[in-house]
Amino acid sequence: MKKLYLLISGMCALGLVSCASTTGAVSSGVSSAFVGQKAKRDGQLYGDYIKASYAGKIGDVQASADLHSRLFARQPGNIELGQKAMVAAHVAGREALARTLATEVLSLDDKDVFARALLGAHRLAEGRYKKAIAMLQGAEGDTGMTAFNKLMLGWAQVGAGQNDEAMKTFGSLKGARFFKLMGQLQQAKLEQQTGLYSAADQDFKAVAKTDLAPVETVLSQARGKMMAGNKDEALKLLRDYAKSNKGLPSGPVQAMIKRIETDTTTDWKLSPEQQASRALTEMAFRFYAPQRQYKMAEIYLRLASGLDAGNDKAKLFLGVVLERIDRPDEAMEVYKSIPDTSDYAVSARLSESDILFTQKKYDQGIAVLKSIKSKASDRILQRAIGRAYLIQEDYAKALPFYEALIGSMHKDELKEDPSPRYLRGICLERLGRWPEAVKDFEFVLANRPDDADALNYLGYTWVDKGVNLPKAFKMIEKAVALQPDSGAIIDSLGWAHYKLGHLTKARDYLEDAAERSPTSATIIDHLGDVYWRLGRRKEARYQWQRALGLDPTPKERSRIITKLKSGLTKAKSGA
Repeated sequence: MKKLYLLISGMCALGLVSCASTTGAVSSGVSSAFVGQKAKRDGQLYGDYIKASYAGKIGDVQASADLHSRLFARQPGNIELGQKAMVAAHVAGREALARTLATEVLSLDDKDVFARALLGAHRLAEGRYKKAIAMLQGAEGDTGMTAFNKLMLGWAQVGAGQNDEAMKTFGSLKGARFFKLMGQLQQAKLEQQTGLYSAADQDFKAVAKTDLAPVETVLSQARGKMMAGNKDEALKLLRDYAKSNKGLPSGPVQAMIKRIETDTTTDWKLSPEQQASRALTEMAFRFYAPQRQYKMAEIYLRLASGLDAGNDKAKLFLGVVLERIDRPDEAMEVYKSIPDTSDYAVSARLSESDILFTQKKYDQGIAVLKSIKSKASDRILQRAIGRAYLIQEDYAKALPFYEALIGSMHKDELKEDPSPRYLRGICLERLGRWPEAVKDFEFVLANRPDDADALNYLGYTWVDKGVNLPKAFKMIEKAVALQPDSGAIIDSLGWAHYKLGHLTKARDYLEDAAERSPTSATIIDHLGDVYWRLGRRKEARYQWQRALGLDPTPKERSRIITKLKSGLTKAKSGA
């Protein structure tokens, strides 16, 4: 039935069968003989549809654009194919093709939201504001997508000198509270551009009370102060933000402070297309990404980049989104496109190094970090390089970086952000300096009693050492309650029961952990151990063999190999 469902899904999209919904088609009893006959008759068309869908699924954006465009050319009246082809071409960076397809889609549905967004954005980017207005005004559809069109429409109206209309457009954003706040942020920007500084300040303050877009908000406020000739107020605003951010302001804030202090030629006013690009950037990343609608976020971040090629924040956010949908190579190229002179260069290089570390290209990753030594703060580098060595399990090399980071932080800062002491504690524990490690973990928990990672690490280690067992159990149980979906933490609770001989409970927890984290060599190894103790020898060996293929650490690998040869009679249990 599942195969039949998938087959008819594709055929419905192609118009090869008539069905109000795929589910309805299946439930109404479409015969397999009929489906087979239609599939044979239109085999090439259906085959191309499957190829196109698969290309999109695996992230082969160029193939997806080619195949969907070919399908639409063969069925020019199929609006669903037209929409898919248009979006695929846009994601592939083939904007001329995307605009051609958007025009064809509008010939089928004059109100299509994204077709109008694509064409309207292009006209806005070229400064053809009235044509952009005409295109963006006609969109109807999804509330979220329509909000993006309204953001562009408002700035197109500004470009055309229709400021009053723009204020109404920004004020008309409805739906989630997020939309209203985003509209209010645009109103504040427009008010400061037109000299309405008091009204702008009120709107900025209202937005600043939320976590909508803190950096963009403070940068916009400072830009307005500079347009008004209030250099001292602009610097105070930025420095206060830096101070409230625990001495670690973002790259753009640092860059603007430096620019104000040293550059007297900067034109602080942004064009309508630049403002629209920034609005789309914040909207895409902060509305779609938290909902894990990463492909929608990608679509609009690419649109933002098209509006302003110099919007490196859009590129940075696009890279983050591409990583989250498992397209690291594309993300790397996006990060590399951000120049070293950019306000976002440090963030881009840090992201590049993270990808390299994930790919186990440690030397290359560290080289990238060292390349930003003159631009990044010592603290940023200490965190990043320490993490690089921690990932490699080179705790002796990681430790000095965390020592230096902790030494540079005030006691109150460490209470607010005790994570460096947690990471140092891991290094100390792994280096056999357990009493010192305990002090670090206890410091973390004294300041963050609900830190699930610290609760789990300290509790797990106590269990493994066979000390403080009642307290350790409570800590791990609390960690599980805080993060009930964490395979690693559930594994700790299962391992605690295993160490105490509660084998049935251990099995239940470890099976749950293995289901949640099926690629963890440690968890699978633990599951093998409990199966062995329960007399399920074949299943134990199967799990150990499976763990061996999951990239265990060198110590784990050696221990697992011994267990595969001799069982647990000569080998130690996993730790």
